[in-house]
Amino acid sequence: MSQSQSQSQSDAARTPRPETTAAKGTGVPGGHGTSAAGVTITGLHKSFGDNEVLKGIDMSVAPGEVVCLIGASGSGKSTLLRCVNRLETPNAGTITVGEHEATHPDVNLDAMRRQIGMVFQQFNLFPHLSVLENCTITPRRVLGQSKAEAETEALAQLDAVGLEHLSERRPDQLSGGQQQRVAIARALTMKPQLMLFDEPTSALDPETVGDVLASMRKLAQAGMTMLVVTHEMGFAREVADRVVFMDQGLVVEEGPAAAVIGDPQQPRTQDFLRRVLHPLGE
Repeated sequence: MSQSQSQSQSDAARTPRPETTAAKGTGVPGGHGTSAAGVTITGLHKSFGDNEVLKGIDMSVAPGEVVCLIGASGSGKSTLLRCVNRLETPNAGTITVGEHEATHPDVNLDAMRRQIGMVFQQFNLFPHLSVLENCTITPRRVLGQSKAEAETEALAQLDAVGLEHLSERRPDQLSGGQQQRVAIARALTMKPQLMLFDEPTSALDPETVGDVLASMRKLAQAGMTMLVVTHEMGFAREVADRVVFMDQGLVVEEGPAAAVIGDPQQPRTQDFLRRVLHPLGE
């Protein structure tokens, strides 16, 4: 990477999105004044047996920044996300989330994870609970909220994703897109400072993808720090401050979304985007 490229990427990381500057510090949809946390990753390695999945990742996400991770399946994107939340333990390197060094042997993982919301490919809702109960069970048990307090917050977050009117339904009475929006609302009830999204639309019917992306767009506009693994290039181009292209456990290219997606410089990035954006070879 050239010095000028590195400088432009660093500048992009420090420059807030114009449409979100005024929203910083006002909280996520539903409104509770949550501050945003940044992420710093240095020299991150992760192996599963003899298979080295992450090969020395260096990356940072500024508070309030939206970074999208793109790349082929098996490139290490989801493993990187899971390392940030310590669902996987790195073999080497450091990760800092806000004031917590996630990789420190004495880190309070419970306290750190309370700052992080994560939305997976699968919705992981409790099938025997209503939408509202799915969104209140963790705040009540982990944060010690009263039933009334938890329900007030949960209904605010459900309203923010357009689902307050379905709060008494069970998950099997919802579409896949609605279930994923419930999963987003559930994560937000914990008042996180960082949101991780692991291909949140990959298991959805195409007709429901837009509603989920719209909820994520509102979250970005509210100033939430977001690290998103996605194959939705339109969303990445529109919402992300930066895009990071990964291949075979390495960061190959990163920069402003429009530059990486619209004018990639590395041959591997060019090949990947050509296949994704023009699957029929037009």
